[in-house]
Amino acid sequence: MTTDFDPSRTPALELVAAAADAPDLPFVSIDGEEATYGEAWTAVSETARGLRAVGVNPGERVILLIPNRLEAVWAWFGVQAAGAIDAPISVEAPGAFLQYLADDLGPTAVIGTAPLLRRLAEVVSTPPALAVVVGEALDDEPFGSTTRYLSFDELRALGAATDETLDLPPASAIGTIMYSSGTTGPSKGVMLSQGYYATLSAVHTGLFDIRAGASTYCVQPLCHIDARSALVNSLHLRGRLFLGTRFSASRFWDEVEEHDADVFFYVGTMIHLLHKQPPRPLGPTSRRRIGLGSSTPASIQREFEARFDCDLYEGYGMTEFGVILAQQPGETEIGHVGTPPEWVEVQVVDQDDLPVPDGTPGQLLARPRRPHLHMLGYWNKPEATLEAWRGLWFHTGDVVVRRADGRFEYVGRTKDSIRRRGENVSAWEVEQAASRHELVLEAAAIGVPSDVGEEDIALLVVASAAGRPDPAQLRAFMARDLPRYALPRYVEFVEELPKTPSERIAKGLVRERGLTAQAWDVEAVPAGA
Repeated sequence: MTTDFDPSRTPALELVAAAADAPDLPFVSIDGEEATYGEAWTAVSETARGLRAVGVNPGERVILLIPNRLEAVWAWFGVQAAGAIDAPISVEAPGAFLQYLADDLGPTAVIGTAPLLRRLAEVVSTPPALAVVVGEALDDEPFGSTTRYLSFDELRALGAATDETLDLPPASAIGTIMYSSGTTGPSKGVMLSQGYYATLSAVHTGLFDIRAGASTYCVQPLCHIDARSALVNSLHLRGRLFLGTRFSASRFWDEVEEHDADVFFYVGTMIHLLHKQPPRPLGPTSRRRIGLGSSTPASIQREFEARFDCDLYEGYGMTEFGVILAQQPGETEIGHVGTPPEWVEVQVVDQDDLPVPDGTPGQLLARPRRPHLHMLGYWNKPEATLEAWRGLWFHTGDVVVRRADGRFEYVGRTKDSIRRRGENVSAWEVEQAASRHELVLEAAAIGVPSDVGEEDIALLVVASAAGRPDPAQLRAFMARDLPRYALPRYVEFVEELPKTPSERIAKGLVRERGLTAQAWDVEAVPAGA
């Protein structure tokens, strides 16, 4: 399907146009709070002018530590409208992981809730010049006296009081740094242009033939590309987004029907958990809906679609390159992830980057035929950028098979990362968190099949001569430095880990070994134990 690209579009420019065309049209609703297009642009422009008034300059980084709420949207759009770079971080990020992200970004400002700002203050090496508090006020100065503190309302009031002209940045300017899981090192900051989101919305709405004015439901956090895609899709279509605050298997479909959503976003784990719910009649708003997601469980897909009266569209993309493969209406055969859209060129190669025949597994490479479809590079990591784009092809790190009919089947990952419940987890970061324990000599993290789709995290540990740590205590220790979704489900102690000739852990052999019956499973531990 042909998509109408406008390479000059940005989310802020789209919102200006929407506010002029339909100021009273509902735009976004989160947890009972909602805003029209006109109200949204007022909030965004005041936020942007407020940031400029307190000295946030174009190109400077602003960390966003905000759960799903309207201020998270105003902060994202407002930072970009001011010409600065927004850096959304998961509200679950703790300890050493949070410290690494903050130190890597070197932010001028941080915007977040009081508890999350306090958590950041405990680990950040250099205090930001500005801290903006969302919601409950701070009763202290967690970053010290050199930081200026404002409430989000005060920031907006400063912006409303200035008559400075707001010159919106071009589509080519860096808009976001969003962190993606590392392979042999820490997570990498993916630099996305301001035009990336607007282009992604044109891709989604064109590919899946989503009607103008469509309503969308999504529960993923706004630090995640899925939720941001849902928002800009709605903006592009002059539709309405209902953004949830957390996934609940018992409530998800009720909320889809309550909001009469045309489109919902999912990851494969959600489909598994929804399918396990007791069957019940659909509500009075029941009609055919569209689900956009990935890792769709093939064994239950058709049954799920029939039960919930929907079509699930499988696709393949990543933060670095929004849509590379996708199913389209009329091409939703189970077992493949679609074909490349017209604006993406792909090939499948072997370990020497040489093309392989159809039917042969190989790494998927891609490159764009239009601007703003892919990242600008990795923040502070030029070598990683060059490696990812070697030979002028983006190396996805994923193995696929191109079938004779031109459709692609997803096989697995070549990268040392683990896909768990919609999140890419760096095995390296899991191993680093475990190795900080005094009783851990070595550790290797791998992904193992999960009974709800994608993978669970398993940790193989070589204990020190001083003794073995208790698995539950080791996991609690790791929770200081890892978000909850990155904690291992399984822990197994081994005498040694296989090594390469250069004395690195041979992860391929570790995966081949897998787990034994001796592995500790957190889900098998009785509640309260």
